[in-house]
Order: sequence, then C-alpha cells, then structure tokens
Amino acid sequence: MLSELVTAFAIVAVCVIVHITGLAFFTQILLLRRSHIQQNPHLWKISLILIITFGIVLFLHLAETIIWAEFYYSRNLFERFEPALHFSLTSYTTVGYGEILLPEHWRLLGGIEALSGLLLCGVSTAFIFAILNALFRFRAEAES
Repeated sequence: MLSELVTAFAIVAVCVIVHITGLAFFTQILLLRRSHIQQNPHLWKISLILIITFGIVLFLHLAETIIWAEFYYSRNLFERFEPALHFSLTSYTTVGYGEILLPEHWRLLGGIEALSGLLLCGVSTAFIFAILNALFRFRAEAES
C-alpha cells in the first residue's frame, strides 16, 4: 500500500507541475500583451481571450488525465489505453461511473486522482476568475 501511495503522490506532483507551468506560461503571454488588451478591451477580444483561456485549461486537465491513464496502462492495470483514459477522466472529474475499476491492490489511486483533479480544477477556477476580473476591470476603465 505504501508503494502505491508514493507512486500516486509522484503522479500528483507531475500533474501539479504540468498544470502550474502551463498556467504560468499563459499568464506570461497575457502579461506581455497586457497594455494592448487594456487599451483596446473590445468585447470580441475579451471573448477570444476567454475562449483561449478555457481551451488551455481544458487541454491541461486532459493532459493530466492522460498522464494518469498512461500510468494505468503501462502497469497493465487495463488491457487497452481507452479504458484507462475513461477511468482516469471519470476519476479525475469525480464523476466516477463505477463501471470500470482498478484492480483491488491499486484502488487507492482512483481516490487520490479524484482529489488531485478536484484541487487542480479549483486552481483553474481561481485562474479563470482572476482573468475575468482583470478583463472586466479593463472594460470598465475604458468605458469611464
């Protein structure tokens, strides 16, 4: 059980690194374009930024579920990659349909993946809120 927990926390660490690095990289791009966005906060531009933001966040979460699925598949916990990815997506998002299960010896990983997904979705929500807040502030300043 201890080795499974250590493995799970190592995967969580990789997912956190992927997530935070991706968000930090996107933040850097937005900061480099801040003055342009702030000077011309047109509705279409704000909408495009939000669509790109959602796309990047979804991509990061999908990448993290693929990391988990690849681990499951590489350990032969699933015969094919598709069920491993399905299990990972339902665990990560805490949907948990329950029609696909890990072998008994590895079942703790599903719960840890769910906790990881829940926390990283919270980070994403805070990130999106911060961007929305800044964009609304830019728009309000331009209109006054």
